[in-house]
Order: sequence, then structure tokens, then C-alpha cells
Amino acid sequence: MPEGRKFLTITEAAQLLGVSRASLRRWSNSGRLRCFRVGGRRERRFLEEDLLAFMQATHTQPAARPTMPPSAAGDHGRHICLFFRNPDEQWQLMYPYLSAHLAAGMPVLYIQDSTPPEQLTARLRAEGLDVGELIARGLLRILPPSQAYLLAGHFDVQRMLAFMESAIRAALAAGHSRVLLTGEMSWSLSGPPGATQMMAYEALLNPLVEKYPAVTIICQYDLKRFNAAGVLDALLTHPLAQLPSGLVPGFYGS
Repeated sequence: MPEGRKFLTITEAAQLLGVSRASLRRWSNSGRLRCFRVGGRRERRFLEEDLLAFMQATHTQPAARPTMPPSAAGDHGRHICLFFRNPDEQWQLMYPYLSAHLAAGMPVLYIQDSTPPEQLTARLRAEGLDVGELIARGLLRILPPSQAYLLAGHFDVQRMLAFMESAIRAALAAGHSRVLLTGEMSWSLSGPPGATQMMAYEALLNPLVEKYPAVTIICQYDLKRFNAAGVLDALLTHPLAQLPSGLVPGFYGS
């Protein structure tokens, strides 16, 4: 490999370009994007200058990485509403959070609704993650609403808060320094019993993340399914909103 030049792993390159690792494999296999092979496992490495030239040639913009602003550290700024317009955008926005935790050996609890579990695991495998191992090690839990929000067939604010706190405490007891809890909020749209209390629950998550600096909670909202009132309520109960352009302040506390 060329000496004295910066090389990126496939994960780092994917984050820079804002694409999946599967896309990078496809482009390098076809010769569209140069890569170098290293080690006995022939892992891909990419020159940073090649990636920057590729972005310029294809008019690709560097991905907006969802990092927490310094002012949010240690307070309820780790409670985020994530807005998306389609499944691909949802994945593009969520994956950096998932990758940051799972790659570091930190646990993730994902409460799915509109995304089938098999689709979620397939996407993770396409990014090179060993889903079976992650589940076996207790680092990845994927639950349906019936095992979380709608336990016993209805939504109860205090029960769900206790559920979330229990998940956090279990992660801390296992020695983890960070934990990610995320849920697809579309479960509420069918009007199950208690769903009208969802925003009261969202507001009460803020003291919870203030109590536990190790936790990040991301609530996912489909902009094509939630109406304007629902989107405004989400902004009013979250300190931060994740958009395709990056993190922006929500209205909670303002």
C-alpha cells in the first residue's frame, strides 16, 4: 500500500460517504472505487483521498454524523426524536447510532413496529455485523410492541418507564458504560388502549436520561404517517431532533 497516506476501514469509509458497506463492496468489486486488501482476511482499506475524489465526481455529500453536541453531555439532550420519510432514510439515520454502540460492544434494545425483525437483522448483516453473536452476547435485543409498549395489550406510562429503567440498570449491572434504547413509534397510530398518553411518556423520558448519563434514547417517527400535530408533539417532548441534515434542537425545555 502507498506509504504515508491515510487509510480508512470499510466502516469508516461508509460513514464518510454516508452509504452502506454493501455499496462500498459493490463499487470496489466492480472497479468503480479503488480499495486495497490487507491481512490474512483480505480486509478492504480505502485511501481517504480516493473517497474525497469519489464524492466530488459523484456529487456525494459527506454524511451528517449524529454526534451529541458537547452541551448535551450528561443531561437530557440524549433523548432524540428521529424523523424519516422512507425506510432507506430511516436506516441511513439510525445505523450510525446502532453501529457506534454495537461495534463498541455496548448493548442496543430495538423495539420494532413497521420494520420487520428479519429486515432489520438482514440490514445489520449486510453491514458486516454478526447478528447471531450479538444476540447471544445480549448486546442486541429486538422486541415487538407487544413485549414492550403494549404489554398486556395496552399502553401504561409508568409500566413503560419502569421497563426502560430496568433495561438501563441491567446494562449498567453488566458493566457497560453506554446503552442505546430505540423504538419505532408507529405502534401508537392504530389507537391501542392508552396510546393517548404517549406524549406524556415521551416527556417523562427526559428525567430518566438525566438520571442515567449512560443512556441514549431515540424515538423514531415516520413523517409520512404522523400528522403535523404528532410531529409538533414530538418536538415539544424531545431536546433534540435527528434530521437528514443533522441534529437540531427540539422544543423541550424552551
